Amino acid sequence: MAKVYLSAPQHWYNACAVAGCDENTHNNDYLDELEVYLRACGIETRRSYRRPPRDSSTDGDELMIRAVQESDAWGADVHYVSHTNAYNGSVRGYRPMIFPGSARGRKLAELMIAQRRKIYDQPISLTERSDLYELRVPNAASYYEEHVFHDNAADAQWFHANMRAIAESAARGLCEYFGIPFVDPYAAVETAEVAIPVLSRGSSGTAARALMVLLRDQGFYTAALPDDDDFFGPAADAAVRAFQRARGLTADGIVGIATWSALLGA
Repeated sequence: MAKVYLSAPQHWYNACAVAGCDENTHNNDYLDELEVYLRACGIETRRSYRRPPRDSSTDGDELMIRAVQESDAWGADVHYVSHTNAYNGSVRGYRPMIFPGSARGRKLAELMIAQRRKIYDQPISLTERSDLYELRVPNAASYYEEHVFHDNAADAQWFHANMRAIAESAARGLCEYFGIPFVDPYAAVETAEVAIPVLSRGSSGTAARALMVLLRDQGFYTAALPDDDDFFGPAADAAVRAFQRARGLTADGIVGIATWSALLGA
C-alpha cells in the first residue's frame, strides 16, 4: 500500500486574511479533507502534530524535525508538506517546491501542477530549493506546497472556499503518481444507493471520517477530528443528532440514505 506522510505547518502564528484563521489551522483543515480522499483511494496516511496557534509550549523546529523522523521511520513513499504563503498582501499564486535534481519530486510535481491548473487560474511557479529541511532530509519523495498567499484576501478566500476541490486535485495527482485508480468517496455515496454505508455510534473507517468532515463543514461537528481509526464516538453522535433535528429528520444518530442525502444536498 502506498504511504503518504502529511506534514502541516508548525508555526507559532501566521494570520490569515480570512478573519479568525491562521496558517496552521487552515492547512490542517485542508489535510482533513485530503485524508478522506487518500484513504478512499487505498493510500495509507499519517499526520504530523497539529500545533495550535500561539502555542508556546512546543518548539516549531523540533516538531518539524520530529515529523521527518516519523515519516522516515514509517517508510513513507511521499512526504507531502502543506503550507500557505505570504508576501505583501498583493500577490496571488501557487508556489510548489521540490528538492533540486529529485526525479521523483519532479515527476510528482508535474502531475500535481497539471491537476491544480484545472481548478486554479492564478500564476503557478515550481521552484527547486535545497535549504528547506522538509525537502532536503526526508527519505521519501518530498513535495512542498505553498497553496496560496494567505495574506491576500482573494487568494485566502479561494483556498477556504475550495478546500475539497483542492484535496481532490491533490489526491488525483498522487493516485496518478502511484499508478492507482482515483476513488471519489463522495461520488460513491451520491450515485449508488447500494454503496451507501449505514453508520452509527461505534462505526469507523473512511466513511466515518467523511461523515465528520461533512458535519464539520456545515457547522455541526466542532470537536477535533479523532486519530483513533476515525472512530464515530460521542461527539460525532451528538453532531449527527443535531444535524438531523435541524433538517427535520428522525434524530436517532443513524446515518442512512436520508441523512447522507441531506448532508450532500441531494
